[in-house]
Amino acid sequence: MLSQRARDWVYLTFLAVHIPATLLVDVQALFCAEYFSPAWLREIFIFAAKEDPLLTNATAPLFAWFQASLSFIILEVLFQLPVFFLGVRGLWKRQTTICPLLALYGASSSTTTFACIATVLTTPGLTQPQLTKLLASYVPFMLVPLAMAVDYGARMTRAMRTLEKGKAKSA
Repeated sequence: MLSQRARDWVYLTFLAVHIPATLLVDVQALFCAEYFSPAWLREIFIFAAKEDPLLTNATAPLFAWFQASLSFIILEVLFQLPVFFLGVRGLWKRQTTICPLLALYGASSSTTTFACIATVLTTPGLTQPQLTKLLASYVPFMLVPLAMAVDYGARMTRAMRTLEKGKAKSA
């Protein structure tokens, strides 16, 4: 098993890589992105979304859960994107106070990505190569945040136990 610091470096790298992925691909699915994004950015989105039924059909009735004001994308922009920056900074500086926020991010992100994976798995008409490509792009974005949620949750539990033991000894 990786040491705690090695896991933090994996998480830091994941968060740092997720910043451009969010800005270049995911945010482009917002209905207003065409007004704020340059054409070359929209072209990257169209290329990346070409075979992704969630991104190409984001406003279709079949994906109503996804289109409720594109709630998952809005959550990513308003909550997760700032967490990427705060998480990178906190992990770089070894700030333990970042643990609760990263545990919350991990739970939120893995839950929404799980819904995306379930939709991909039940989307009719996908070929095996398309399904494999989509799962290869979604599964890591579910597993790493899930690992973060469990890891940081466990770290906080250990820290609370240490605090409780200290209180019991001083009482």
